[in-house]
Amino acid sequence: MLDFRLETFIQLCESKNYTKTAKKLCITQPAVTQHIKYIESKYNVKLFQYVGKSLTLTKAGEVFLNNMLHLKTMSNAIENNIKTLNSNNKSLSFGATRTIGEFIVPNIVKKYISEFPSTNLSVVVDNTSTLLDMLKKGLIEFALVEGHFNKSEYETYLFSKEEFVVVTSPDNELTNKPHVNIDDLLDSRLIIREKGSGTREIFEMWLYEHNYSYENFNHFIELGNINLIKDLVKDNLGISLMYKKAIEKEINNKELVFIDIDNFDLYHEFNFIFLKDSIFKDDYVDFYNSIK
Repeated sequence: MLDFRLETFIQLCESKNYTKTAKKLCITQPAVTQHIKYIESKYNVKLFQYVGKSLTLTKAGEVFLNNMLHLKTMSNAIENNIKTLNSNNKSLSFGATRTIGEFIVPNIVKKYISEFPSTNLSVVVDNTSTLLDMLKKGLIEFALVEGHFNKSEYETYLFSKEEFVVVTSPDNELTNKPHVNIDDLLDSRLIIREKGSGTREIFEMWLYEHNYSYENFNHFIELGNINLIKDLVKDNLGISLMYKKAIEKEINNKELVFIDIDNFDLYHEFNFIFLKDSIFKDDYVDFYNSIK
């Protein structure tokens, strides 16, 4: 486990408030101050500064935080590994973005538990930004993500490359047009994923590259549930962008149809990632190879 003073530092980085940190850790506010002063003295570095009334990290503090989060992740993994040494029930925790979690992870889990029936699995399904934060905090060991991320911070293995499609109801008038361009879409209601979603980020980037944004659409709705988005599109209440893999059943059942947009050829990677320099790299790569 991390030194208790380092735990105080990490908590203060999250709350940006000495009083809240003391309450969270069930210690006094002077104790929080002493812990931070001890770390600053030990490493001869200034970790925090006030900008106006807001407590912020210095540049050195940001570097120190990244190192401590990485250390905490390793500490948690080591602790979990030691606890399961004398047990037949090993534990594994990982995350997946929502599209991957719904349409790919079920088969991964079935395959894995059939091969390793004694393993305890914990799977978190959330958007890309949340999973990256959980990785840094050591709350999950690795993740399957679809969104943009800084590859320099992670060990990255390509899982697959998936196609994006724009979909609508078969009753939508756009299906009658022989050619559809971006301008033709702007009168439609766009149904999009929530902020932080990899799907949303990728479509935002594509729009930006063509000098458009979501604000160019007359109406748009943000939703965090893929099935709810599908239901609205099926009822001809808007159009949406999804991975082709996520709507194969609806396309086959003719509940949804593709909109063939001029010059729309968009693919994106699904990546298997974990923090760099992990001492459990071999274990994670073994898992990747088993599901690939």
